[in-house]
Amino acid sequence: MYLALISVVALVLIAYWLRLRAWEQRDIAPFTFALLPLMLVLLVIVETSADELLGDEDPVLLAIAADVSLSMGTIPEPVAHGEIGTRLARAQQALLPMLAQLGAAARPAMISITAFTSKSETILAWDDDLSLVREIIEYVLSTGLLTEAGSDIGVALNGVVPIYESLPDAYRDPARPKFLILVSDGEQTVSRASSDAALSKLRELGVRIISLHVGNDEPPEGLPVYDERDSFVGFEEVDGRIFSIPDPELMRTVAGGDARTGLFVHADSTDAASRILNFIGLQTAGPVTNVLRVGAVMLLWASIMIGLARYGFEE
Repeated sequence: MYLALISVVALVLIAYWLRLRAWEQRDIAPFTFALLPLMLVLLVIVETSADELLGDEDPVLLAIAADVSLSMGTIPEPVAHGEIGTRLARAQQALLPMLAQLGAAARPAMISITAFTSKSETILAWDDDLSLVREIIEYVLSTGLLTEAGSDIGVALNGVVPIYESLPDAYRDPARPKFLILVSDGEQTVSRASSDAALSKLRELGVRIISLHVGNDEPPEGLPVYDERDSFVGFEEVDGRIFSIPDPELMRTVAGGDARTGLFVHADSTDAASRILNFIGLQTAGPVTNVLRVGAVMLLWASIMIGLARYGFEE
């Protein structure tokens, strides 16, 4: 919005100086006149495609269920592969840019956050305070948040069903889109709740599921152990195993085979945030729009400088 206002003022100034000076010069009048509509078109494209996210006026209803089990604290061997962060940290790196772009949209959003291991616990009920949501995602979610060990996708899915059922009647309508981001490596160590029943219920409520998968087979990932000087000394053994094995196929199953109602995204992919936003229905600016933005600004200020330097200070 601010760019648009500044640009309009600048275009008026350019037109004023061109009217007084440049358009009196017949050899350059067609060129300078053509610059004005060109810059206007570029600025309109930039303003509608880059500064705001596009979507309908209905609020985005988005629940996030994050795995905080021990396996989400695993990393590859840091000496050979560098500090790339735990699985949970990599998931957060995909969620935070998505939330930032969601906050830039004129379309309102209501977010809920649930943490799960072998049990599920609601951290935040429906709230439109995206700054609070970002703080919880970045600082509250951790592998030590819940004391119960293990990981159960079924518990997570069953845990979010009451969250959607708590919505007002108008929002519970299955025709109104609702979204769930399930964050996990897919490693299922316990099975206490039925995933099938919960998935069926969520589909009935009109919930579209985004499986945000994190974790890699290669290089293998484990819980790091550090000495008193914070030097890596090895991996901790958990339940007789050193390395945690993620299960992307389970996460694909949760997302389902219909691209209209489910999405599988790997958290390590560079376009994770934009794919999630596009699935929700908010279109983000692409590289072409960013080029147009730069081109518009360059043309704008180049015209001002040329006009002032050549004609602005003549009597």
